[in-house]
Amino acid sequence: MTCLLTIACSGAEFLRSETAKPADLSPREIEVYLKTAPIVSIKKDATTGRTMPWKVTMDDGKTKLQGIFKRVHAPWPNPMVDSYKYELAAYELSKLLDLDIIPPTVEREIEGFKGSLQYFLPDCMSEADRERQRLQPPDLKAFLDRLDEIKVFEALVKDPCLDKDDTLIRKETWKVYRVDFAEAFAPSQGLGADCPINRCSRHLFEHLQKIARQIIEARLKPYLSDKDINALNERKRKIVARLDGLIAREGEKAVLY
Repeated sequence: MTCLLTIACSGAEFLRSETAKPADLSPREIEVYLKTAPIVSIKKDATTGRTMPWKVTMDDGKTKLQGIFKRVHAPWPNPMVDSYKYELAAYELSKLLDLDIIPPTVEREIEGFKGSLQYFLPDCMSEADRERQRLQPPDLKAFLDRLDEIKVFEALVKDPCLDKDDTLIRKETWKVYRVDFAEAFAPSQGLGADCPINRCSRHLFEHLQKIARQIIEARLKPYLSDKDINALNERKRKIVARLDGLIAREGEKAVLY
């Protein structure tokens, strides 16, 4: 990615940040919090990267959380693509697929700017950091399965395959997340040969099969152009076709988990 630290935990500066842990909130409750909680501080120079997202601290008197606010909207075919709307589109699509790989993200206006505000995941390390430190997950199979789910989603939204700086791991639980989709949703219908899809969770595969084009269009229309949505639906069709072909050749057990 050309823009570093654009979303929660995307780099070492944020990874070392001390953030109060939230109460036992559901993703939906965190969404409501992000939309409504009073903002107590904004750091506009706390991140690096081309678009300089803001680090926002919120406190409603019960819970103190941090988020990353992105306000730039330079969509495709801009030569330097970076759009907060793609962050919102990726999160809404992940919810349609019942795939909890992206931290809660909402649209909010801050200081007169509309943008995406994403919950900052505390106590994370990036996949790049994990590899450098040669740390091994306690459940290797579950870890690799999660990475394969993320890979399928990256192919669906046309974002770089397993970006190791934007693939985040909660240190306590080893749950894996993916952030920074500001340059995603290229209006290309191809899947790309650099990140072949060979496995998928049965849960994600079934959602890819059954989710209707009209539902995708209705949910993502506020964030994507018609061309973007058409390309997304075509990539979805190709992913399902590829997985169907693999299942026919190798059997379900070798492809779906």
